[in-house]
Amino acid sequence: MRNDLSSLWSPNEETKKRSKLELFCKHLDKKKLLKYNPNFKHLWKWSVSKPEIFWSEVWDFTKIKGVKGKKVLKKNKIFYKNLFFPGSRLNYAENLLPKKNEEIAIKFLSENSTEKKITWKELYEYVCKFSYFLKKINLKEKDRVAAYVPNTIETIISFLATSKNGLVWSSCSPDFGTEGVIDRFFQIKPKVLITCEYYYYNGKKINILEKVPEILKKIKSIKTVVIFPYENKFEKKINSKYKDFYSTLKESKLDSNFKKFEFNHPLYILYSSGTTGVPKCITHGAGNVLLEHNKEFALHCNIFNKNKIFYYTTTGWMMWNWLVGGLATGSSIFLFDGAPVYPKIDVLLEYCQNEQINLFGVSAKYIDHLKNENYNAKNLDLSKVKIITSTGSPLASESFKYVYENIKEDVHLASIAGGTDLVGCLILGNLFSNVYKGEIQGQSLGIEVDVFDEKG
Repeated sequence: MRNDLSSLWSPNEETKKRSKLELFCKHLDKKKLLKYNPNFKHLWKWSVSKPEIFWSEVWDFTKIKGVKGKKVLKKNKIFYKNLFFPGSRLNYAENLLPKKNEEIAIKFLSENSTEKKITWKELYEYVCKFSYFLKKINLKEKDRVAAYVPNTIETIISFLATSKNGLVWSSCSPDFGTEGVIDRFFQIKPKVLITCEYYYYNGKKINILEKVPEILKKIKSIKTVVIFPYENKFEKKINSKYKDFYSTLKESKLDSNFKKFEFNHPLYILYSSGTTGVPKCITHGAGNVLLEHNKEFALHCNIFNKNKIFYYTTTGWMMWNWLVGGLATGSSIFLFDGAPVYPKIDVLLEYCQNEQINLFGVSAKYIDHLKNENYNAKNLDLSKVKIITSTGSPLASESFKYVYENIKEDVHLASIAGGTDLVGCLILGNLFSNVYKGEIQGQSLGIEVDVFDEKG
């Protein structure tokens, strides 16, 4: 039972009516699949009782580019051998490049004030050129590309080119020590290592390149190393054995062939935390990731084309993969690399103000830190922020209250939780339900989640 029945926030009727969730319900009603009822529990129960219909409709509603195939689920007695969309074909990168215009696709800001941006047209061209380079060095489908990288635009170009060619991506953030990187990448036998000169954290400039020889000594499978500059050009000449990222783009042709792969074709390898021995590899399929992220952005976060998404994350956390998935919605994504409270406590919120961000995502720890420091955002204009998502750990009841009192009064605060093992959410927000302190709004559509207390 709730101790405090008064909600902290409820969606206004106008927002609700125009929401993607409402449009989806009307879409189902029109097709006579589910009688219109703007009640989240009603929709969720239907989605888990009719998974084949639900996922097929998400494919259509979010306009996935590809061949859906006739069957949605090929069942097997062994649950992990169930196959979704066995006849479908798609290319993940093609779905994440929905535009080729002059609008900004990605913007980057570092704690040292370095800024970069790229248009959809440039992003498309760079991805096609880097994909040509990867083919030229004879990488075949399912070969692995490892990336020891900060959260930059070049990282996303490399990832999309990797997925375009049906290769498998795996990234670690530069705060992982050399041993941590070797523990992870050694298992997957990558043929290419992508990395960067240096990065900044908490006012310190940290060299990444000096760690590369040790990695190459331990991981013999790596045949090619590609380096990109953190700022606009290299600080000093790079080792001639390494490839310069931008030179490879200049020398490459534009390969605009997007081959379609099966739904379950491996997209990337993430890792368990490594608390019980060496981190375990977790491989995610391209179709699964695309469908799940499309569903979460559209139906749970209400993201529309031309929105602006910013999640504070590193490339070693699954929220980086989630953030990149936002490109499929036609939204611009915003990257911040560095410490979340350097050079000042509200650097991330100021970024939201300056860039007019619509979805702002952070860890619960960050919100707790602002609360403990008694920070108040009254001097900032956060009028464009319509949803704040918080994850990484449970958001405390007082922190819910703190957000509404000190950050923004009229905002959809969604405490979300999922994991590396599904690179998505099990429970998250929605625009049909109220927000109560200390509570997550509801289950993820199409996923059968139940909640138990300590008594079972």
